[in-house]
Amino acid sequence: MHKFLFLLFPFYAFAQKDTLQEVRVTGIRSEMASDPSKKVFQVGANLTNLGGNLYDVLSNIPSIYVTSDGNVNYRGNQNLTIYFDGKPAGILSSSRANALSLYPADQIDRIEIISNPGAKYSAEGSSGILNIILKKGSKTESLRLNSNLGTNDKYALSATYAKGYKRWTHLVDLNLRQNTRNNYQYLYRENPSPFGFSQIAQTTDEINRDYNQSIRLNSIYTFSKDRTFGISFIGRLSSDHNSEVRSNKSEFSYAADRFYARDADKKGSDSGFDLNLSYSPSANAKIDFLWIQNQGSDANQFYQHYFYGDFDTPNPNIPVRNERSSASSTNSTLLLQGDWTKSFSKKLSLDYGFKLNSRFFENSFLYEKQKEGIYVKDGVRSNGFTYEEHIQAGYVSFSKKARYLQLDGGIRVEATEIAGDVQQNYVNLFPSLSILHPISASQSISFALSSRITRPSYKSLNPFISFADPLNLNAGNPSLKPEKALLLELSHVKDFTSLSVLNSLFYREITGLVGRVRTFLNGDTTLTRYENISKSRAWGLENLSTWTVSKAFKITLSSSIYQTDLQGLINGTQVAENRWSWNSRLNQQVKWKSNWSAQLSGIYQSSQINPLGIISPYYTVDLGVKKDLGRLTINVRINDLFNTQKTIYDSRPFGFVSDLERKKETRIYYIGFSYKFESKKMKEGRERKKVNEEVINIEDD
Repeated sequence: MHKFLFLLFPFYAFAQKDTLQEVRVTGIRSEMASDPSKKVFQVGANLTNLGGNLYDVLSNIPSIYVTSDGNVNYRGNQNLTIYFDGKPAGILSSSRANALSLYPADQIDRIEIISNPGAKYSAEGSSGILNIILKKGSKTESLRLNSNLGTNDKYALSATYAKGYKRWTHLVDLNLRQNTRNNYQYLYRENPSPFGFSQIAQTTDEINRDYNQSIRLNSIYTFSKDRTFGISFIGRLSSDHNSEVRSNKSEFSYAADRFYARDADKKGSDSGFDLNLSYSPSANAKIDFLWIQNQGSDANQFYQHYFYGDFDTPNPNIPVRNERSSASSTNSTLLLQGDWTKSFSKKLSLDYGFKLNSRFFENSFLYEKQKEGIYVKDGVRSNGFTYEEHIQAGYVSFSKKARYLQLDGGIRVEATEIAGDVQQNYVNLFPSLSILHPISASQSISFALSSRITRPSYKSLNPFISFADPLNLNAGNPSLKPEKALLLELSHVKDFTSLSVLNSLFYREITGLVGRVRTFLNGDTTLTRYENISKSRAWGLENLSTWTVSKAFKITLSSSIYQTDLQGLINGTQVAENRWSWNSRLNQQVKWKSNWSAQLSGIYQSSQINPLGIISPYYTVDLGVKKDLGRLTINVRINDLFNTQKTIYDSRPFGFVSDLERKKETRIYYIGFSYKFESKKMKEGRERKKVNEEVINIEDD
């Protein structure tokens, strides 16, 4: 720890995050001309992203809602497929919450939301695709050193080097990050039991400590104007140490009450890499090969001790329980993809291609109990699980442009084979259609239709029960079937002199909806597992507006209102829940003289339907301030200014009482610095730009 601090502070004179000085486009940019359903968000335009991670970035994207578990909801659905540069990423193979918090924001150039993907895109994801575009190298030579410090032991160091040499373009990015968070959870549940009516209250206090190192190498060789070869490598090494105390209180009508605390000390480590080779023999062809490899291990120690009528007086009549578990896992992904375009004329073209994707998972889990001072294997709680998934896909699509119409249509076929401890085989067809009508140079209207699928993950298929929390057991379901979705969208975009408005009317229907369902077991225990709970429908209206009030003041407002209809058999109860939900985000950016700028962002999310219950509304406010001093940039930001962000589930509408409140540490103060070394040519260009901006400001005055 002290060595880390020694490395951190020497860079404080010239460090921050690698996003602001070179940003050209700010706010929201809609690529309606070529893809009616693609929306692009520039990461560097948001000051509250500076020094943050992918979780912070996504939390500031309109229509995106990120839960404390790391689930990313879009338009009321969490099955949004996440890609990096259009392909899967190994960092998402572990815990989604950890993955989002580990990836640094300064490596991200922009975020793309494709709400109605065409046939050339993978069909995975019931609510569309979220594509994270990473920064690439440049022809000029530059070195940027960054440092970031947050309250409660949050540190980050990064260095980015870019250089171009003749036909080569290179980028090297190094990252060191340490993150500590204090988390809290409270559960209240009412159970039927053999001992009569029971009430359960559980309080959990947790400290999460994450340590991460990564290196990213990216090189592109240009043979000619349209012929290139690229290689990208990302290496990851991370570890975590979590301390947890759960205080459990169970009250029964016809039995003695139980008071016990379960202390847990959890340690884990993960390592892996992504290797991507990309070759473009021409402007109309591209072939990609991707290899992802991950290795992980966990070691957990549990100590459960009992009390009398409170948590101050130990109960010696019940022996303490010492338990431990260890796990090792390996997963890998191999992907080969080819895409081609055949142009018959300037207005008619044909796209076609294939994709071969194989994923392999292997997990071994050992659970032991201490008896007479010796740890003995618990055969019921120990298990092993293997999973293989092979997807073969092909597509063909066409694009026809006319004076008043652009028509895109296609069909994709995907054959899925699942092997190992779970075996399934199925073939699906996915048609898509989009129509764009340019009303004028600044206005257009479009319609899009697509069909999608969400396949069960290997974790949701694993039937073995997790006993990490004996009060709340979790398990997968090997009988799960994939979700199938139909997406419709009608959009209208209008650009005024200083105002840009995008309105979208959307509809989504999902059959075979997968949700986590909680059932009661004996005593005070429940089991939560994944099930196909029938179907869900949602429709609503989304608005994205950007208003440039002046050169110094810009407002971005996004809002959506949608109705969700959830129907199915949940915990033995027939549920038909219908609810309106809405969210809104207001982002205000201000610039003033002497290169000062600030941003204030506010987010409100109303209540939402979830198979575990109704998620209560919440709001949060973020603040960021930046000062440019030439090559040195300083920024200060505050996340969740009023400490209001938390997740609350209410299960009463589903026929039973189970309330859950989760609060992660979200109000965090950051200070960061960035210093960029540049060549003489780059310095002269930057100074010319500064003079030109000053002349423009004088003329405006």
